[in-house]
Amino acid sequence: MSWENLVLGILGLLVGGSVTAVLVSHKLAVRRRVQGDADRLFAKPLEGISKIAEAVLREARPEWPPRLDLHSHVAEAFDSRLEEIEGLERLSLLPEGFRRLPVLCRKILERYADCRLSTWDRRRRGEDASAEAQREQEVAEIAESLQATVMEATSRIRATTAWNYRKLEAMLGKDEGLAVLGQRILDLEEALEALFEPALEGMAGGEGDSRLASLLEAHERLRRAGINLVASENRPSPTVLRALGSDLAGRYQAEGYGGSLYARRIVEEAERLARETFKAGHALVSPVSGNLCVLAVLFAFTSPGDAVGLIPFTAGGYPFGVEKFHRRRVAIAADPETLEIDVGAAVEALIREGAKVAFLGASFIPFPHPVRDIRRRLEEEGYQCLLVYDGSHVLGLIACDEFQDPLREGADILIGSTHKSLFGPQGGLILTDRAELAVRLRQFLELDLQEGIGLVDNPHLNRIAALGLALEEIGQDPGYGRRVIENARALAGALHAAGVPVRFAGRGYTASHQVLLGLGEEEAMRLCRALEAHGIFVDAWGRLGTAEITRQGMGREEMERIAGWIAAVYRGEEPPALDSEVGRLAERFSGPYT
Repeated sequence: MSWENLVLGILGLLVGGSVTAVLVSHKLAVRRRVQGDADRLFAKPLEGISKIAEAVLREARPEWPPRLDLHSHVAEAFDSRLEEIEGLERLSLLPEGFRRLPVLCRKILERYADCRLSTWDRRRRGEDASAEAQREQEVAEIAESLQATVMEATSRIRATTAWNYRKLEAMLGKDEGLAVLGQRILDLEEALEALFEPALEGMAGGEGDSRLASLLEAHERLRRAGINLVASENRPSPTVLRALGSDLAGRYQAEGYGGSLYARRIVEEAERLARETFKAGHALVSPVSGNLCVLAVLFAFTSPGDAVGLIPFTAGGYPFGVEKFHRRRVAIAADPETLEIDVGAAVEALIREGAKVAFLGASFIPFPHPVRDIRRRLEEEGYQCLLVYDGSHVLGLIACDEFQDPLREGADILIGSTHKSLFGPQGGLILTDRAELAVRLRQFLELDLQEGIGLVDNPHLNRIAALGLALEEIGQDPGYGRRVIENARALAGALHAAGVPVRFAGRGYTASHQVLLGLGEEEAMRLCRALEAHGIFVDAWGRLGTAEITRQGMGREEMERIAGWIAAVYRGEEPPALDSEVGRLAERFSGPYT
C-alpha cells in the first residue's frame, strides 16, 4: 500500500467516511488531470508528428511522373507542418530514440521521394527500375512500422497513471516498454540507412562489386551532406583532385626513367610557385607530409643526444615525439591558458640546454608567434640556434600575407603541411632563404644514389602537381586569407553571444582560422560526437576551423547560423529538423569551386 492510500485510510477511520470521500474524489481528479497532461504533453506531439509524415507521404504517392523537386517539396511540407506542433522539446524526456522521431520521419519522406524519382528516371530511359521500385516499397513499409510503433507508444503513455506531473515525467523516462519502443525507432532508422548502403557482407569477391568502393561512396555522401569545421582539414578544388588522379600517380621523375621529362618540369614549376608565393629563396616540395618536414630538419641539423626546443602540447604545441629519435626535449616556455610564449624564459632555456634547433610549431595557434623577439634575444645573447617555424595550420594565411611573415621576422626555415588553411593535397613543404640549409635538407628529402636514400624515395608526383595547382589558385584569390579570419571572428563572436564558452574574447578571439572553445576534455569530446550526429564536423579538442567553409563561399550570415546550431547542441536544445537544416546549407554550398 502506498503512503497516500495509507493516510487516506487512517483519515477515514478518524473522521468518518464523508471526509474520505472528498479526499478520494480530489485525488482522483488530480490523477485524471495528470493523465490528461500525459496525453496533451507527450502522446499528442508524437501522434502529430506521425500523422504529418503519413499525410505528406500519402500526398507524394499519386504523382506520376513525380515532380522534379519532390525531394525538397516533401521535406519543406513536413517542416512547415511540424512547426505547428507544440511540445517537441519534451521528446527528450522520453527514453532514447523518441527525440529522433522528427528526424526519422523526414528521412523517410526524402528517401521515398528519391526512390520515386529514380524509378521514374530509369523507366524514362527504358531501363529496368525494379530495384528502385522494390526499395520504394521497403521505405513505405518502414514508414508503416514507424506509425505502428508510435501508436503503441501513445497508447502506453495514455495508460500511464501518476499522482503528479513530476512523477509522470519520471515514470515515462524510465518506462521499460517505452524504452523498447524507443530502441525500435532507432532500429528503423538504421534499417532505412541500410537500404541505401550496398550490402557489405561478401561483396569483395562479387562481380562488379567492391566493399571499398561502397565505403568510399558512403564517405562521400556523408561529407557532402555535412559542414566541416575541423581546423586541420580543407577541401581541394576539382582541378587539384584531377591532378591527384592523373597518370602521375604511378610515375617517377628521375632522368633514369624514360618518359619523365614533363614530370621533372612539373616539379620545377611547383617549386617556383612555392618560392613566389612565400617570397622564399628556396623551396622543397618533396616531403610527403608535414611531419616529414620536422624529421628532415631533425636529421639534417641535429645528432642523437642533442637538445631540441619545442612548445609543450599543454600550451598548444605540436605533439612531436622527439625522444623517439634520441634527442632531448627542451620546453619553450608558454602559458597553457594564453598560449603566449615567454620569450625571455624560452631563450634562457634554449641556451642553458644547448639546443641546436627550436621548433615554433603549434596545433593550437589562434595568434602569431613572437618570432622577431626570439630572434633578437638569441642574437643579443650571441647564441646560434636554428629557428624553425612550423606553419602547418596557417600556411594558407601566410601565403595571403594575413598572419605573419616568419622568414622576414627571423625564422631560418618555414615548414608546414599543405592541406589545412592551404587547400592543397596532404603533403609537406619546406622554404628557406639560406642556400646551405636547402642543400642539406635535399640530401634527406630527394633521391640520393651516391650517399644513399634518406627520408623520401618517391615524392608522389601527382601530389606535387596538385600542390602546384593549389598554389596557383591561392595566388589568384589573395582575399581568401582575410575572409577566413573574418569568418573565424564572426563565428567566435556569435558563439560567445549564444553562451558557448570561447577563449580569448578579450583579444578578439582569434587572428587565424582557429576558434578555440573553453571546454574541458570530456565536454569537448561530447560536443564533438553530438555535433557529428547532426552533420557538423569538429575535432574532439575544442577547435573549430573556418578554412574549408570559407573556401566553399560561406560568410558572416552562415557563421551566425552555424553558431546558433552549435549553441543549441551545446545546451541540449537542438531543433528536431537540425539534420535537415544542416544538409540544406551543405547542399547550397556544395558546388565545385576553384
